[in-house]
Amino acid sequence: MSIKPEFAFDVCWEVYRGAREVLETKRGVCALNWQDSTRFLWRPDVRPRLNEWVADFALAGQAALAAPEQASRMVMFRLFYVGLAPYERARHFLGISETNWSKWNDEIRQRCGRELLRREMFPPRKYFSEQAISA
Repeated sequence: MSIKPEFAFDVCWEVYRGAREVLETKRGVCALNWQDSTRFLWRPDVRPRLNEWVADFALAGQAALAAPEQASRMVMFRLFYVGLAPYERARHFLGISETNWSKWNDEIRQRCGRELLRREMFPPRKYFSEQAISA
């Protein structure tokens, strides 16, 4: 069974949003500003932690959209998907129509979804399982 990259992206983004919420509201750690965290945050663990998922999701998107011709999509990815800016504010900031937003959104979901699949972040349970960790 072949997984569509867009589906993989949507699932991984949902996990990302949940991880950000947990990190920022329940643990008081800002996922985007490491300087806001307290001392001795890192603790060894057998499983990848939520903060690693947040970082890996952003890095996967960065890798997928690294080409110079994808620069505008990278801005949209960072603003809307990683930064979680509201749709209207993000679209206004980018200065694009709803049609362009829709086209860029499809491109981002497809490219990033392929990268998430390549990095084996989908399904998330595989990422968080003990088998996903290499020595």
